[in-house]
Amino acid sequence: MYSPQIKSLYTYPLKSAGGISLSETQVISLGFELDREFALVNSEGKVLTAREKPQLLQLNVAFTKDFLSISDNGKELQIPLKVSSGEVQELQLFENPAFGKLINEEANLWFSNYLGEALRLVRIDKTNLRTVSSKYNLLGNQYISFADGFPIHLVSEASVADLNTKLDNAMPAERFRPNIIISGIPAYSEESWKTISIGTCIFDVIEKTPRCSLITIDPKTALINKRQEPLRTLATYKKEEKAVNFGVYLIPRNEGRLLKSDIISINQ
Repeated sequence: MYSPQIKSLYTYPLKSAGGISLSETQVISLGFELDREFALVNSEGKVLTAREKPQLLQLNVAFTKDFLSISDNGKELQIPLKVSSGEVQELQLFENPAFGKLINEEANLWFSNYLGEALRLVRIDKTNLRTVSSKYNLLGNQYISFADGFPIHLVSEASVADLNTKLDNAMPAERFRPNIIISGIPAYSEESWKTISIGTCIFDVIEKTPRCSLITIDPKTALINKRQEPLRTLATYKKEEKAVNFGVYLIPRNEGRLLKSDIISINQ
């Protein structure tokens, strides 16, 4: 018998930028509050990620009830959270259509200077949202923000520890950009779950998380690992068909407040 506990909670308001450690958060249908609500778009209308711009990972992000703060090397941008955003833009996210509202020219200039090309900051248009792929046979449409494919990502501390026994240089669980890090369970047992209840919130466990080159980038230096680690090592024992999997995706069944101290119940 094991005793699962929440080790850490994270939200990532700006896609591919730094995460924010939380002691509690509001769970909505799109996932954690503010998670991947903002994104950067290039002149071709494509949403940028750290795959194209690794420097995004080095940006520090924080928020209050009124402002989202982005900073790097003493330079800071304050983005009002309660001001109505501007014109709706049609975007491309992984070659699929998405929609976002322009923020302001100050933000566009700040990010353009930071990354050295003309960029626009957008916030998700909640009146025209993407949906999870229909192949999952979900009841009704499940909407998502600028997240890759699902509202919430979970990894376990034990799975990361097992991976680290196979690596020359250990990596923290945060390298995988999870929303939830869970402790007190056997390695990879999360892959067999059907649902997980945390406090009053219930989540369906949808599938294992397919990994990409993003996890080979060191968020502190923005440098790509020359040996493509940890992706290379994961491929030796976690490859299934064409995907290298690590962690699991969740979809919330209900909205509610989630605390690190909440009791966890798992249905396998």
